Amino acid sequence: MSTSVDSSGVRGNAMKSEPWPFSRCTALPTPKRVCVIGLGNVLMGDDGFGPLAMEMFRCKYECGPNVEILDLGTPGLDLAPYLYGADLVVIADAVHADENPGTLSIYCEADLLAHRAQLRLTAHDPGLQESLAHLRLSGETPSELIIVGVVPESCDFGEGISPSVLSAALAAVDDIARLLAERGINCSHRYTPLKPNLWWLSGDRSKPVTPKSGSEPSAGERRRKRA
Repeated sequence: MSTSVDSSGVRGNAMKSEPWPFSRCTALPTPKRVCVIGLGNVLMGDDGFGPLAMEMFRCKYECGPNVEILDLGTPGLDLAPYLYGADLVVIADAVHADENPGTLSIYCEADLLAHRAQLRLTAHDPGLQESLAHLRLSGETPSELIIVGVVPESCDFGEGISPSVLSAALAAVDDIARLLAERGINCSHRYTPLKPNLWWLSGDRSKPVTPKSGSEPSAGERRRKRA
């Protein structure tokens, strides 16, 4: 399926998995302040996707001093200071979307405004939407906002993270690194990966996972889209 690529480097429409899914971006200057944020409650099943992706990303990649890697949980309106005046914000979270559970997609701010995707829990979505609304009044919204989202199977208390979302988190880690690299941001594999602190993964349903270099999910497991 053919797709178009806008100047932000985010693909339009659903597409098949490719080794390097984002075209080289040269139109935008290198962002000076970058925030990579995980949102979600690790006790609420697949809602813990965001914190899981952040911990795995932190352990697999290292970035320059201009990049903050943050697990913010469910901050509500306290999210606003982290977005204030940022050049680029990448948020990983579970999302409401008309896709199969485990589907990984990439959205821009326009997708949120058009309700093509919503962050999974009401504790997240109003916090992001209202934070952006307040920042618009002061002219300090992020220059670019990207959501790396997965459709959850279950967000019930104590359910653990489902296998499909664990697999999506592996893919999301590399997607985040690619998004940063496409914008000229220093992001490289650690020479020696750190050991992830995934204390909330226990039991039969959720087990700690170690990212495997070069592993990619099948085309049926992931799709990236933007309207």
